[in-house]
Amino acid sequence: MSPFSGCYRLDSEWPSATPRLLGAQRDVTAGSRVFEMGPVQLAAAATGTSRDGGSLLAVHGRIDNAHDLAASLTPDGLPRHDASLLLAMIRHRGPDELARCRGAFALAFRDEGNGRLLLAADPLGRRTVFHARIGGLLVFSSRLRTLLALPGLPHDLDDGYLAALLSDVVPEPDATLYAAIRRVPAASTMTVGADGTLAVHRYWQPDWGRRIRHARDETYVEEARALLDQAVARQLRGPGPVVCELSAGLDSGAVAATAARLRAPATIHALTLAPPDDAPRFNHPTIISDERPGAAAVAALHPNMVWEAVSPRGLRAFDHDPRHVFLTMSGPARNVMNIGWFAFLMDRARTLGARAVLGGTLGNMTLSWNGHSGLATMARRGDWTRLWREASALGRATGQSTAAVLRRRALKPLLPARLQSRLDDYRGLPRPAAERFGAIHPDFARDTAINERRLEMGHDYPGCTETMRRRWLGRIQTLPPFLDPIGELYGVELRDPTADLDLLEFCFAVPDEQYMRGGTNRWLARRVLADRLPPDVLNETRRGFQCPEFLHRMTLQRDRIVEEVEALDRSALASRVLDVARMKRLAADWPTDAASTNFGEYGATLYRGLHVARFLRWIEGGNG
Repeated sequence: MSPFSGCYRLDSEWPSATPRLLGAQRDVTAGSRVFEMGPVQLAAAATGTSRDGGSLLAVHGRIDNAHDLAASLTPDGLPRHDASLLLAMIRHRGPDELARCRGAFALAFRDEGNGRLLLAADPLGRRTVFHARIGGLLVFSSRLRTLLALPGLPHDLDDGYLAALLSDVVPEPDATLYAAIRRVPAASTMTVGADGTLAVHRYWQPDWGRRIRHARDETYVEEARALLDQAVARQLRGPGPVVCELSAGLDSGAVAATAARLRAPATIHALTLAPPDDAPRFNHPTIISDERPGAAAVAALHPNMVWEAVSPRGLRAFDHDPRHVFLTMSGPARNVMNIGWFAFLMDRARTLGARAVLGGTLGNMTLSWNGHSGLATMARRGDWTRLWREASALGRATGQSTAAVLRRRALKPLLPARLQSRLDDYRGLPRPAAERFGAIHPDFARDTAINERRLEMGHDYPGCTETMRRRWLGRIQTLPPFLDPIGELYGVELRDPTADLDLLEFCFAVPDEQYMRGGTNRWLARRVLADRLPPDVLNETRRGFQCPEFLHRMTLQRDRIVEEVEALDRSALASRVLDVARMKRLAADWPTDAASTNFGEYGATLYRGLHVARFLRWIEGGNG
């Protein structure tokens, strides 16, 4: 479905600027037309809207379980157009019915009966509605870029959000990079009253107290397999060949292998990103720097899977000039290094005729949850026998003493993050990586109290399972919606079955002991995937590492990086926000050993910091 945008009149008459604003919205939302109902004017594609009497609804995105929802609403059970389906659901059962929707969507609903405007975001916030006030209007859009194109809307940055972006800290749920623009929080509806009052209501959240209990371990495996099959099947719908991103890990392997099973004997394509053989790359005993062997082993199990490796050679245009990224994403990108890296895989997918690429981005937080936080949960609930048994087994598997495992995994996570931080400092332990490897200026960090927020939110400090799940969900729900910008950058849509809400709710309710048993982490995923992945992948304990040749890619740009970092002093905004002195030191002391150069200092502090600096100079009027 296409994006939508609109105006809500807060005064008795439409301001004189309204036609100009709607014109700007229509320019950005190509192919749309204007619908009007009372104080609402809505620019949207006709295929993404539905009208029924005194009601009007526009939707941007897709509903993955539309057939099931339609069956519960209509006697014949025939699926409806997504917009008409959502309109019927909300009119007859209320907006809380959105909790039954699976997919990534944003919507605007106007009901003449109650005189209010309702805006909504999907449960994970992968699509949402942005809003701002211009004079006597509330303007809103499912694309941030549309609002930024409106005349009269300030583009001043929100310092707190910018600090959170630079520090990998979760921002406020309704915040954006721009002080004048807010967003509807994930899993929420926002009602706009006739007087302009905004009321936010959360329509979905996990049942944190729910626990699934089965007498047999195998029952958990059977349920998880059925839900994984359902999640992948939902994402296979649509035209074009099936193309999957395939690494040597459990998550993308789970998606690609399941897609192959569901589509057999029809062909599916699997693509693996791998560093060029002649490119120096980072190596460490705990990571996989070349995922081709594992991916090839997965493909060998599925005769209908056509597999190939893609090696990113050279640089892309937006590696040199990121303005297209800024325009598409309405700001800087957090994982800017990977944007250029993944472009090569997306190019190949597009050549194959794909409209979408399937991956497993959120699998680590759902199906392949590692289970380590379960030890703290066992300690919290006083399950001492199980705790001792699992801590002992994990100690044997990792070469640690049982006491060390208990101290690190069971007892420390029960302390508040502030106390954990003080204990780490007392023992001389390093701060979390996100705190050590950031380009934020210390004064800017202090002025925005970002380190206090980090500790308040508990970032990067261990906790019990519920605590870690809540933190993870909050992080995902506040990320800038990326599906549409990524699709526009690459010309191919990204889909992630491991983010399916039915699978997520099941995984959140599975007991801790199903995720770790006898010193084996990710125990649930390893059993669930035993019928579709090879033993070498199932038993792998190392983690994949995206863009292991990051230093090589940076070295190709070294001269320009050094030149631009040296010029940052001329930008008042960049000098205030970024630790320019640290970035200069890193640029001057360029490493030569790619194998031992970790991502932190150069990939995160220098490269990501320079990307943000380019954005700041660009909006400041520099040459970016």
